[in-house]
This record gives sequence, structure tokens and C-alpha cells, in this order.
Amino acid sequence: MEVIHSHCAGLDVQKKIVYACCIKPVAKGEKTTQIRNFNYTIQDLLALSDWLGSNSITHVALDITEEDWKTIYHLLEANFNVLVLNAQRIKDVLGHKTQIADAEWMAELLRHGLVRNSFIHPVPQRDLRDLIRHRHYLVQERASVVNRLYIVLESANVKLFSQVSDVIHTSARTMLEAIAQGENPSSDVTDLAKISLSQQQQSEQAYFRQVRSHHRFLIANYLDRIDFIDRQIGVFNTKIAEYIQTKINRPAIQDSNQNQIQPTTQSNTSTSTKAASAKLIPSWEEALAAFLNGKRV
Repeated sequence: MEVIHSHCAGLDVQKKIVYACCIKPVAKGEKTTQIRNFNYTIQDLLALSDWLGSNSITHVALDITEEDWKTIYHLLEANFNVLVLNAQRIKDVLGHKTQIADAEWMAELLRHGLVRNSFIHPVPQRDLRDLIRHRHYLVQERASVVNRLYIVLESANVKLFSQVSDVIHTSARTMLEAIAQGENPSSDVTDLAKISLSQQQQSEQAYFRQVRSHHRFLIANYLDRIDFIDRQIGVFNTKIAEYIQTKINRPAIQDSNQNQIQPTTQSNTSTSTKAASAKLIPSWEEALAAFLNGKRV
């Protein structure tokens, strides 16, 4: 078979060890194969990079195994052409033999150009994805805390959800803070009735009972937790907006400015078509606002 990459390597990434196989040509069109093992530590991974460089390796293939491949990819992408392969597709290639090590098999496939590289986002997009993903986790955590608060209220015989659609709404929040501070709905009818029943024609006794200090402590704790998560979500909202403006939007503006400087000989029809299509692409402010509101762009 035709050789596409003469100096290549395959890496089988495990939890605590990395199996590496290097293939490079020798005299008379023959090849030599070297196999080594490296521990999954920063020092050994740097030694792996040095070993690949000493063998004049140009292309490296590694398979995706959960999150273990990312560290190696970040260390090698600056000096080598790193191809991230799907492990299932590697085994589906015809001619695969189980007695051959995965690292050697990947190196052989890479040598003959029989593998397909997985798409890896550029660094700015990877960082933005991390920010958005962590914000999503915070939103999920907030919903989980609200659900636990609902369980505590039910345990305390505070039937708030039967009267209020959102337990964190302004009126309900004020009432919960009053309960957490020690006010008893059954004993202090006037203040809490003004807070929660001003627009309702029902008695507080219909959904309130005696609230013990144990439940008050839990309610106060969950309210503090919700406030903390809300502040964190606000921090991530600001960070995402700044990152889009500085890292994503600014290079696009520079590219558009360069395109405007270069002379063009396109027809009026193509220009109008581009202008019409540009209107369909939202700005980063519109895209961010839609994302924060839970909409899809």
C-alpha cells in the first residue's frame, strides 16, 4: 500500500499509562517500529514528546478515551500534527487483528492515510464552550436547589406552591425570608398576609402550619445557596459577553475590514446577495441575548 506519512506514531491512551508506537522508514523502503510505555504524568508526557521528536515524527494519532486524551493533545499539538481518532472506527477498519496492539494499529493506519481526524475546536471556541458549559451546570444546580427547597417546604407544611407559581418570585421570596428569620405565619398573620395574600382571597391557614427552627435553618441555607448561584451565573454572563466581544467578535471585525480594503470585482447581484445573507446572521449581542433567554439562534 502507498505510504502517506512516512514518520508517524500511534498512542493508546489509558488511565495511568500511554502505549506509544513509532514507525519510520529505513534503507531500501523498509520500516522500523519502536514501542514504548509512558506513565500518565506531565514529566513522562514531556518525555514522550521528546521521544517522538527524536524520531522525526511528524504525525501522531491517538484515540478518544473519555477526557484522558486532552492533556496529551494540548502537549503535542504545538510540535506535531495530532489526529484524534474515534476508537470504534479504528476497530471497524477491515484487516484489524486483535493480537496487534492498538498503538501499533493506529500507527499503521495513519502511515497509509486510512484514518479520519475528528474535528477539534480552536482554542478560543474551546474556552467559550467551557464557559457556556459551566454556566449551564450552574443553571442546573440552581434548579436542583429550588427543588430541594420545595421538599423542605412540603416537610414543614408550608403549602406555598399551591398558591405561588414561582417560589423564588419577589413576594414568595420575601415570605420565605420572613419565615427563615423566625416569623411564624400562624402567629403573625398581619405582616405575612400583606406579603403573600394581598392579591389572594384565601387565609394563610389554608397552606401554612407551624414552622420549626430546623426547617427555618434549611430554608435560610437554601436561600443563601440560590443567591450565591445567581451571583455566579451573573459573573459567567459578564465573562461570556466579554469573551465573545474580545476573542470572537473582534477578529471577525478585523477580517471584514481587511476584506473591505481589498479591491473587488464582483457584480451587483453577488453583492446584494451577500448583504441579504449578512442580515440573516445575528450579531454577537443578539446571539448572546437569545442564549441567555433560553432561545436558539
